[in-house]
Amino acid sequence: MGVKGTEGRVDEVLARGRARLTGVVRRLHRALVLQPDDPRVAADFGEVALDGAPAAEGQAVLVEITRYPTERGGDMAARVLKVLGDPDDPRTEIEKLLAVAALPIEFPSAARRQAEATAQEVGVRDLADRIDLRDRRFCTIDPETARDFDDALCIEDGPGGGTRVWVAVADVSHYVRWEDALDKEATLRGVSVYLPDRMIPMLPLELSSGICSLNPDVDRCAMVVRLDYDDAGVLVDTAYAAAVIRSQARLDYPGVAAALRGDFRGRREAYRPWADELARLDALARVLRAQRRARGTLDLDLPEAKVILDADDPRLVRDVVRAKGDPDVKGAYQLVEEFMIAANEAVGRFFKRRGLATVWRVHAPPRRERVEELAEILGALGIDVDVDEAMTPVGMKAVLEQVAATQAARALSFLVLRSLKQAVWDTVPIGHFGLASGEYVHFTSPIRRYPDLIVHRLLKHHLHRDGFPAGGAYREPPPPVERLTELAAASSGHERRALEAEREAVAMYRAYVMRDQIGERFAGTVSAVTSFGAFVELDQPYVEGLIRLDSLGTDVGYDELHLRLRARRSGLRSRWATRSRSCVRTCCLGGSPPHRARAGAGAARRDGRAAGGAAVRPTPARARWRAGLARGRRRRRSAGRRPAAQGRARGGAGRRSRSPGRRRGARQEAGAQGLAQGPQALTPGGRRGAGAIVWRRRDRAASGRAGVVPGRPRSPDRRAS
Repeated sequence: MGVKGTEGRVDEVLARGRARLTGVVRRLHRALVLQPDDPRVAADFGEVALDGAPAAEGQAVLVEITRYPTERGGDMAARVLKVLGDPDDPRTEIEKLLAVAALPIEFPSAARRQAEATAQEVGVRDLADRIDLRDRRFCTIDPETARDFDDALCIEDGPGGGTRVWVAVADVSHYVRWEDALDKEATLRGVSVYLPDRMIPMLPLELSSGICSLNPDVDRCAMVVRLDYDDAGVLVDTAYAAAVIRSQARLDYPGVAAALRGDFRGRREAYRPWADELARLDALARVLRAQRRARGTLDLDLPEAKVILDADDPRLVRDVVRAKGDPDVKGAYQLVEEFMIAANEAVGRFFKRRGLATVWRVHAPPRRERVEELAEILGALGIDVDVDEAMTPVGMKAVLEQVAATQAARALSFLVLRSLKQAVWDTVPIGHFGLASGEYVHFTSPIRRYPDLIVHRLLKHHLHRDGFPAGGAYREPPPPVERLTELAAASSGHERRALEAEREAVAMYRAYVMRDQIGERFAGTVSAVTSFGAFVELDQPYVEGLIRLDSLGTDVGYDELHLRLRARRSGLRSRWATRSRSCVRTCCLGGSPPHRARAGAGAARRDGRAAGGAAVRPTPARARWRAGLARGRRRRRSAGRRPAAQGRARGGAGRRSRSPGRRRGARQEAGAQGLAQGPQALTPGGRRGAGAIVWRRRDRAASGRAGVVPGRPRSPDRRAS
């Protein structure tokens, strides 16, 4: 008998945690009502009455709740704030996502006026109190689709031997000052948000893609960090200054990757003049990376999805692929990353050695209980974990090295990630566990991250006080530590909000890809096994989905000790890295009806590899919920008129009779690799969480927050820089 926890009773609601809903307008008799997208609202309250709805039936809308229920099942009412469009248009789903997340889209008039009044060329007055580096060969290296360029690199011989690297970063603080209109709006946004079909900038385009961006062949104000290395790649000297630079090339990662392997065909010919410098940067970056690994940097190579939209019609999703899937392109990313980390640490040392307040990027060590849980799980898989050692970066790195040697390295890396905390911004310099760094700030992306802008302002103030070129500003004392702490905490919250929106958007587009693949079979790999089912990662398109445990029949159970699904009678089992063939069975997103496979589309394979099913978790409205109840009643009535053994066979599609031998063979087939036919779900992360289509009940364990696949924690630091 279990032990109950503390119980209580709600006496009074002091504040509402939710004020907005999205859904589709439907007609109920003579009135227009909202069918909410959120299944919790739909199941508990049904349709929501609309006060004077200025929308047509069938349109997706955003509403504001005007009347809350006073008790469970009470009436709820709302008024339409915005008509979002056609529910079947993926852009409408993006609008829903942005509305529910309350992401600021439009800039207020004061911020717009300031942006429009900002000069788009560097003038003579802008050059005051800066060093002139326009003769240096700076270049930017960014993704092919980038529109804002935060940083640029220049490599040259050191004055006394060795190598000198200049890291130039856009001087946003020259144009956005404390408490002006743009600064106030930037504090509300915190970060730029990058979605597959659009970018929501922290600053207006006049700055983010204009005067602040280090565009090629134009003068730009910048903050620079000079890094001097000896021949062994050891940092021997650093310097900091406000400067003016002129980028001489706009390079991209695939182009740099091609140049490093000597491929200058076609348009890559423009990279030939940069071949020597790129080779020197790459060689030094490899040395710096080896040094970081030696000190205990955690190398979590976790793939991310990249959505490719049709160039002519953004409503069409061409494909979903792995970001940085090419090893050479990944190497180009790592080249830039090493120098961004080096610059961030150099600026961190500036503040740390002087005992100055700033906003740090911190990543706290993991809690001991989480590491003990990790040790227990990995121990069952034959991986030895010393808990005391794993509480240090070097010890956790040793765990990752053992994980990397296993067949299920990618899946187990997620387990390691789950044991770690999330990186945040704070004014207390506790260090960065994941980077094994004790003095780390974010300095290199002030166009898209507000904490970087804060660090620039503080650095300028102290450079001016010490008599170094500081761009002629920020002579007044900076805000107190208490205010910096507030700004850091707010930015951390905004970052989480942006990451959640980006993750949901990718999940939604993944669902659109799979919606056209109903009944198709795909090769994939079991990427995780949980108490509610197995996640399967398809090879192409790059989609991950869930096969629900309750869809595999009563013979298949979860083996918690070995983290696998196991068919009790046959002994067949499914665990991480098991290859599989999966069939997409159902797919639904937003307020759309579920797309279902044809009868028999998921029949089990005769070679023992059964077909799994795939589905995007729906957000059922009241009518579909009622229809599900009706179907359940019909099934129960039908089951009552025939023997249970002749009803729904575990391995088949409802044949009336089978011999014991045939039934046993079907059970073995259904348990093979943990994948079986039936209404199981391979769930490409729907907007309202992962899980199968469940009309009669909702499995809370199988549903995460909107768009978040359970068992997939967010990265402690999506990009180290």
